Amino acid sequence: MLDSFTLYFASIAVMTVMTLLNFLTWRTNKHVPGTLLYISYPLLLLAAIVGFALIGKIPEKLAITFANSMMFLASIVHCLSLSQFLNYRGRGFKFVCLFTAASALLLVYFTFFQPSMRSRVYISDFQHIVEAAFLLFVFFKYARKPYPNASIVYIIILTLVAASFITRTVFMDRVAQQDAILNPWFDSLLFLNSVIAPMFYAAGMALLCNERRELRLNKLTEKAHKDLEIRGLFLSTISHEIRTPLNGILGSAQLVLNQTSDSRNKAYCEAIINSAESLNLLVDKVLEYASLDQHDEALYEEDIEFKTWLQNLCLLLSPLAEQKQLKFELACNIPDKACYYCDQQKLRQIIINLVGNAIKFTDTGTVKVQIDLINETQLDHTLKVSVLDSGPGIEKDEIDYLTEPYIQSSAGKEKGGTGLGLAITSRLLDKINSQLEITSELGVGSVFSFNMTLAIGELSLVEQRHQSKDYLTGLDVLLVEDLDLNQKIAVEFMADDEHKIKLAKDGKNAIELMKKYHFDVVLLDMNLPDLTGQQVLKTLKRVEHKNQRTPVLAFTASLSPDEIKEYLALGIKDIVGKPLKQEKLRQALSDSQSTQTASIAVELVDTLYDETATETLTSSFSIDEVSSIYNEFILSARNKLSRCQALLEQDPEQCIKLLHRQASTAMQLGFNSYGLALKKIERRLLDKKPLNNSLNEASTLWQHSLEEYLKYVRQGLG
Repeated sequence: MLDSFTLYFASIAVMTVMTLLNFLTWRTNKHVPGTLLYISYPLLLLAAIVGFALIGKIPEKLAITFANSMMFLASIVHCLSLSQFLNYRGRGFKFVCLFTAASALLLVYFTFFQPSMRSRVYISDFQHIVEAAFLLFVFFKYARKPYPNASIVYIIILTLVAASFITRTVFMDRVAQQDAILNPWFDSLLFLNSVIAPMFYAAGMALLCNERRELRLNKLTEKAHKDLEIRGLFLSTISHEIRTPLNGILGSAQLVLNQTSDSRNKAYCEAIINSAESLNLLVDKVLEYASLDQHDEALYEEDIEFKTWLQNLCLLLSPLAEQKQLKFELACNIPDKACYYCDQQKLRQIIINLVGNAIKFTDTGTVKVQIDLINETQLDHTLKVSVLDSGPGIEKDEIDYLTEPYIQSSAGKEKGGTGLGLAITSRLLDKINSQLEITSELGVGSVFSFNMTLAIGELSLVEQRHQSKDYLTGLDVLLVEDLDLNQKIAVEFMADDEHKIKLAKDGKNAIELMKKYHFDVVLLDMNLPDLTGQQVLKTLKRVEHKNQRTPVLAFTASLSPDEIKEYLALGIKDIVGKPLKQEKLRQALSDSQSTQTASIAVELVDTLYDETATETLTSSFSIDEVSSIYNEFILSARNKLSRCQALLEQDPEQCIKLLHRQASTAMQLGFNSYGLALKKIERRLLDKKPLNNSLNEASTLWQHSLEEYLKYVRQGLG
């Protein structure tokens, strides 16, 4: 038999602790229904225990009535608070209330009118059994799935309580009435109901609140993901929809610009074109930013020889710095043949974004890429990648906001842009578990840096370097090309073979560079905005320059027998035909350094749409960029043909230049027959021959070419 005196004090201590725990639970979950009411449950139980403890010290009937009233009220509060928490609104709670009220009346009867200890114990036991049965029903039906851990706690203790009271009820018949309160059953159930159960209930309520909070967070996270997907889909859809009218605006403005002689109207047209091009850039950046939000793809890590990879990437970027006459440096302070596993695509985009920004905002001085090894273990290396520039610097209060979308620094607002470049870079760094750090000093420059930990790769990759290849690498090349698409593809191809490239967009710039620098080879577009390739070569024969013996390769789509004879007579070593193919370019560059006779034959399949063109582009551009290039060309092609028609009478020279650019782009994109047709029209205009119906025929040919391209696209989607 348990010591009743000690048991009462233990019960009082446990109830006090439970009250404190319930208060703390409510304090952190004030908005949760039922938690405030639950604080009063142990207080009522405490009052009931005190009432039972006072039996014999105050009038017995008064103590019994008070104790049982508090016990029944605690039972109602317990059921009500858990019903509120679980949002239970069924009839079960009303039944418990009615049963408890009836039990209270019966207790009064068996206390004052027909005193019976055994009857009072029966009534109390039945009330506890009903309470436990109700709560078990609620937890099994409404709480088990959303709150599995709390449900286990409650179901265990409620089952134990119900089983104990049922057992006492069954065995009560064997106990004499005068010994009922002294029987071990009484003390055991007091210990269970006043010591064990409250500890379970306090833990159960805390678990309920924690699991409710977790459920809420999961729902908020799921909603955030859905909102993110909807936002990304909305941005992508709207951005794509904007492209169509935007290209119409560009085409119309260019038509008006070429048809008007009023200088005032020309200024307005140029403003429209500039604004439309800025908007086009913004659409591209918004699409890129939306795709980062919408897709959470895993890292695609490859084993690469890092220093060589980085040098090739910088070769791709150096022509941009050269055009602004900036000094571009790479300081790679890592082991020469170190191989690492990394996601090349993401890292490439991050570095291109940072270096592109540095070049954009730096007008004089230096742009430098620096790689430092800051930590080294047996399995991985931690590298610090820094991009330093001597630009105008950034205000300190602007630095914290630069990685937010659509936020620009003061210098950024002057230079123009979308305000998305650093936001995209920051998101990409998140994906490789890194973070962008920015330090800057006004008038001195800025440093953009990030740390990344890369797993050490297999050294076997070192054996696969370019030295094992059967073509030349590392040449100093002058690329003279005005068309951005051809320029970028050529730079990508040559950077892949470690060639160092300088860019010239017109003939005059090419002549100046050849006076200043010596090159291993010159890749010369034969139709430039200011001079033809032939005029450039003739001019070079009359002036002093550093490339008297440098081989020149003609970069052209004009390949008639007469033109080829003319190129050879001018001393051209070889012809790199458009559309540009990597193997042809690679072979021509290698042959340029030998004494063997070059192979002039250029094969171009006369077909409506050449599918291999897409493969060439995807080796240099992302899928989204390729799609954007095709969309822009397709949407503007008909307008440019109409513009050519209008320019025939007003400005034939401008018409020839437009045809040349369109033909070159068409063939690079795989519209071979259409491009060749435009080249024939261009040649007829140069020879001052009548066109007859050539432009209308080209328009019809374009329609057939477009149908063939769309058929190819549909096959890819299928």
